[in-house]
Amino acid sequence: MNAHPSERVDYVDPGDRVVTQGGRAAGPPAGLLRRYAATVCTDHAGRVLLYRRTATAPAYPDHYDVLVGGAVRTGEEYRTAAVRELGEELGWTTVTGLTEAYRIRVDDPHGDCFLTVHRWVADRPPRPDPREIAWCGFIAPLAVMTGGYTPLVPAGAEAVRRLFPL
Repeated sequence: MNAHPSERVDYVDPGDRVVTQGGRAAGPPAGLLRRYAATVCTDHAGRVLLYRRTATAPAYPDHYDVLVGGAVRTGEEYRTAAVRELGEELGWTTVTGLTEAYRIRVDDPHGDCFLTVHRWVADRPPRPDPREIAWCGFIAPLAVMTGGYTPLVPAGAEAVRRLFPL
């Protein structure tokens, strides 16, 4: 999730059409948006992977989240970015059965973007990167929303509401 100074990303118009490319750290040109891909992971019991971001995370430090993901790089598809991020953050490089759940525009204080959320049922334990993830575990979806896991990243809370109606 952490931006690398040399990382290049596509910037898109309000219709999610690529307009230009640039360095991720510089931010999008006026009127354009970033693209992010994320995955909500569950186990075979239907519990969702909840994690706490590190204190040094550039956005939402020390917040809980269910969305494992990051920026879509130049020329990359959303799904490819989602698989790459699962490998970088949790050590899952093979993710058979990954499906797209929804795509939305997110207006966020850290930058407006298009977010594509995927779903995947984990078939092995995660190996979290401690530079990205301070803690993680599989939690019942209801407990994510009511169990005191605060603060919760807004887009992650929205994903739980959409994917696990209570």
